Amino acid sequence: MGELAVRKFAGIDFGYHSIQYSVYNEEKKEIEEERLLLPEGEGGQEGFIEGGIKALTGYMAENGISWEDFSNVNFSMEDASPGNREKLADLLPAQCRERFKPYVITRFRAFVEYVFHQERAMWDRNTLLLEYNDDRLSYILIDQIRRSKQKAYRAVINNLDLEEYEVKQGTAEQDLNFSRLMKRFLVRNPANIIFLTGDGFEGKWMKKTLNYLCAGRRVFLGQNLYANGAALAACSTIPMMDDGMILMDGPQMVTHTIGIVASEAGKARYVPITSIGREWYNTSGSVDIILDKSQRIEFFFHNTRENELEGSVCEITDLPKRAPKTSRMRVSVEFYSPDDGMITIKDLGFGDMVPGTGKITLFPFQLIT
Repeated sequence: MGELAVRKFAGIDFGYHSIQYSVYNEEKKEIEEERLLLPEGEGGQEGFIEGGIKALTGYMAENGISWEDFSNVNFSMEDASPGNREKLADLLPAQCRERFKPYVITRFRAFVEYVFHQERAMWDRNTLLLEYNDDRLSYILIDQIRRSKQKAYRAVINNLDLEEYEVKQGTAEQDLNFSRLMKRFLVRNPANIIFLTGDGFEGKWMKKTLNYLCAGRRVFLGQNLYANGAALAACSTIPMMDDGMILMDGPQMVTHTIGIVASEAGKARYVPITSIGREWYNTSGSVDIILDKSQRIEFFFHNTRENELEGSVCEITDLPKRAPKTSRMRVSVEFYSPDDGMITIKDLGFGDMVPGTGKITLFPFQLIT
């Protein structure tokens, strides 16, 4: 893939009713965005991927846009289930599949990516996203869980019960009841910055609600937040996410690190092989280690949600007899779900002096949540 003169990164979000299309221009440091509504009958839970691809390819053809215009592309989805991710990979145009490996993130992560790609003034305060569609209200809340020099953050996703407050779209009491719901929620979950997205926020019904939300807070209304986050994630990673400083407490997200204890300058040090903050299907890692006198590796599983650590030992058998510290092993980790996966250990030997056997040891793990 040749290097483009101006690098552009696309984020494309597939929703039940629309597709969000955003492009981040690295030179201008600007995002261009478009929201394409799906025709009635071409969306919904069953057809939103096919309808989204049809709308997207039509838009790209009309505007002379090619997949070759992008340096990288990320996708987000309203429902990023395994079946939908597989369907998306199968239905994407061949030019896209050949140029990019389809990388799919959840909307939950897409919003967190968007927030932490902004200036620190944005994410150093509690940030809230409210999504209102089809008489359903969900939220994502990002707050600091450690305010020391090395800050740490938690992001949670959940739904709010509209029926409890008798909030119904199109009714005369919608604004009053919605504002009551917000007052109750924000007392328990303070937020300094609030984003509003979804068709439910459109129109002129919000008066009391906006007056309350805007009192001492910054409030933004936008419909391309997920695609914007996916585009920014396609451009660069978030160092704090790589360092495990953002706990994303939601479906499909990994909340455990897996690592080993290694000796460095005579001191024991925990070395993570995988990190938190990403979907299980986007989480993997590997590290090379040298065995000492024993043929065993002790793994540590750190539950970052509860700050608990548990260990488990893998015995490696049938290795040739060797001198201590002449067996280099490659340890690789992959997940099958947020809570289980497989550790693969491969014997690499020790250069020309001690040829490796290539023997592979499989060590399944099940995390306690």
